[in-house]
Amino acid sequence: MIAIALGVFLYETFGNPCGNEILNEFVSPDHSKKLVVFQRDCGATTGFSTQASVLAINETLPDEGGNVFSSDTNHGAAPAGRGGGPELRIRWETPNRVILEHHTATRVFKAARHIDRIEIHYETFK
Repeated sequence: MIAIALGVFLYETFGNPCGNEILNEFVSPDHSKKLVVFQRDCGATTGFSTQASVLAINETLPDEGGNVFSSDTNHGAAPAGRGGGPELRIRWETPNRVILEHHTATRVFKAARHIDRIEIHYETFK
């Protein structure tokens, strides 16, 4: 209980230590959605991560983790891409189906299969 109270106090006093840097945006074929790939950095004690969120075309990326995908380089096992986290390749096949492709050695923390009636599929590369 004390740890939770301390965490809330630190967050409210010093704010969220994390920040997002947009690396790329991929617009769906019908221009209603976009998939935003971004690097999330939570300070010196954490490594860079590559994350992705599906948003409405006019929506701004919130200051939080990806709603679709989150990964890191697995201590350097996967090559770092732009932003310091692992490379993430995006391909919209239809307005309701998108492919996310990452290196086989990438450590994946989150890989949603559906969001907002969009199917999300994953492939790997070496």
